[in-house]
Amino acid sequence: MKRIEAGSYYSYLPEGCKLCRRGAKLVLFITGMCRNSCFYCPISRERFGKDVIFANEREFKSFDDFIAEVELMSAEGVAITGGEPLLKLERVLEFTKLSNRLGLHIHLYTSIPAKEEVLKKLKVDEIRFHPPELKNPELYEDSIKFAKKIGIEAGFEIPAIKFEPKIVEIANRNDAFLNLNQLEASETNWSKLGDRGFKIEDYYVNCPEIVKKFEKANKFHYCSARFKDRAQFRRRLIRMAMNHPDFYLVTRDGTLLCCRIEGELDKAKKLLKNSGFDFSVFEDCIETSVELAENEKLREALISEGCKVYLVERYPTVKRTLIEVSRV
Repeated sequence: MKRIEAGSYYSYLPEGCKLCRRGAKLVLFITGMCRNSCFYCPISRERFGKDVIFANEREFKSFDDFIAEVELMSAEGVAITGGEPLLKLERVLEFTKLSNRLGLHIHLYTSIPAKEEVLKKLKVDEIRFHPPELKNPELYEDSIKFAKKIGIEAGFEIPAIKFEPKIVEIANRNDAFLNLNQLEASETNWSKLGDRGFKIEDYYVNCPEIVKKFEKANKFHYCSARFKDRAQFRRRLIRMAMNHPDFYLVTRDGTLLCCRIEGELDKAKKLLKNSGFDFSVFEDCIETSVELAENEKLREALISEGCKVYLVERYPTVKRTLIEVSRV
């Protein structure tokens, strides 16, 4: 086993996981619709049971939104998830066609034992099967066999809720991978996990005895909840941050430091241009260099024109979520 960040380790790492580790994978949430009702499902109330599409945090309205998110994070791959993506097969096919055209590696998560005709249409590089609540894994063996036959990397991706030996047997028999995820707690599954006796620590559940048993899989990968935050998410933020204009300061965590101007934006733009400051304009504010905080003359001029100036730290995502705000 090779140990990597935040408690994760593997004997085999699929290409999709390698991209994830580099922060290079765009998460495409294809729909919140699903026929199953797994007690551990962590999907947010914003998406659960709703037919919505998100590219990372960006709500999808047109394919321009998808392309914009690919460019924002310099994506090298896309993970198609849900809900259940194959309930919206035609939608998936549209995205896979575009993703292939953009040269992106594609992996897809599904709880449906996809038939041969579906697998032929998908044009994905990798498929990850999830038996709901780990029941009836034998239903997926033919799908794994055929996927591998036509050149699609295939395996299981499951949460560590219990040990199911059949999953290991099927994976080993078919030279398939087994990705085991640490069970995560969210606002939508917290009470259900507690009712079933799972002990939640922070926002995840530790079940080392379950994990150890699954290590019998020949192609095994254990992904911790902390890895998703400390490695995957952080590195994706850094990729996004580095694609912003040079006046932003990028922190080690991939957040952005800048000055935020609210109020009379047209007047602010004129003052900034005359002072040689680069800036970005949004509907609700203007963002510019932190050097503005030290330029008392310009700062006072902005305030006299009805503007408010803040020093902020924010995420480099499309929502521009603020982490810290202080008036200057």
